[in-house]
Amino acid sequence: MFKPNRNLVTRFADGRLVNVARMRGHLFVCHENCCCGRVEDGFAPVPVDLYQEEWERRRLRNVVHLTVGGCLGPCALANVTMLLFDGEAYWFHSVDDDVVRLLFDWIDALLAGEDSSGPLPAPPPALAEHQFTASTWQDRPDGAPVDDHRPRSVQLFNPPPRPAWTCQIPEADAAERAVADMSGGSAIPRKNGELVFEAPWEGRAFGIAVALSELGEYDWESFRQRLISTIADADASEAPDAASPYYERWLATLESLLAESGLVDEAELAERAFQFEFGERDEVY
Repeated sequence: MFKPNRNLVTRFADGRLVNVARMRGHLFVCHENCCCGRVEDGFAPVPVDLYQEEWERRRLRNVVHLTVGGCLGPCALANVTMLLFDGEAYWFHSVDDDVVRLLFDWIDALLAGEDSSGPLPAPPPALAEHQFTASTWQDRPDGAPVDDHRPRSVQLFNPPPRPAWTCQIPEADAAERAVADMSGGSAIPRKNGELVFEAPWEGRAFGIAVALSELGEYDWESFRQRLISTIADADASEAPDAASPYYERWLATLESLLAESGLVDEAELAERAFQFEFGERDEVY
């Protein structure tokens, strides 16, 4: 008598043997988490109903499972989906109704070739435009090299000793008084006597500089003199109508002082700037 080999697993809750269907693939859809589907942030809604309709219409249950919800990770993009198929991960972004249909058409093509010994069919051009990689074990679809930077090293837990400091820790409000006394080329922008910040990062840069001075990492006069020099150099090198905003010069001063003091190095600064420029970090993370 024929007895099929099934993937039987003992369920701990009641001790019963149950068959767990082994699928060729699993389609994960990111929905309404950090970015995906957030119309208030300018992204298109995720076509959740269409995913479900196509999955059911093509009778993919127990063949390619569908999971909607949960952050998939590439938050710099939006409306992301990931297909696991035969042990490979295929990532797609900016998925709308048309792309959903293309994706399921491709899944049908992948399943149709299950008896073939040749390679699986590649995504069609219109779908491939939305493909990217978010897995370190896979090359980019276009074959371009990638330097994956993940600063997870022993230095994070055992940082090297910092250089000794010779400056004295100022009084609690010394930096605040110094800021109030800044004048001339280094004068902080104000309106009706209040500090003026054009963007959130300006206020953060200001706060970091003051806080580090109060902690004794450098004396405020050193920062002020360097700021005056940075502003003078920028004024001398730039056209009158292309002068850098005040806090760009402030930030450049802070970065150079921190690098010189050993609190951070140039590679760390460059990496962090890269992360913000290309969406790996944002205002939330």
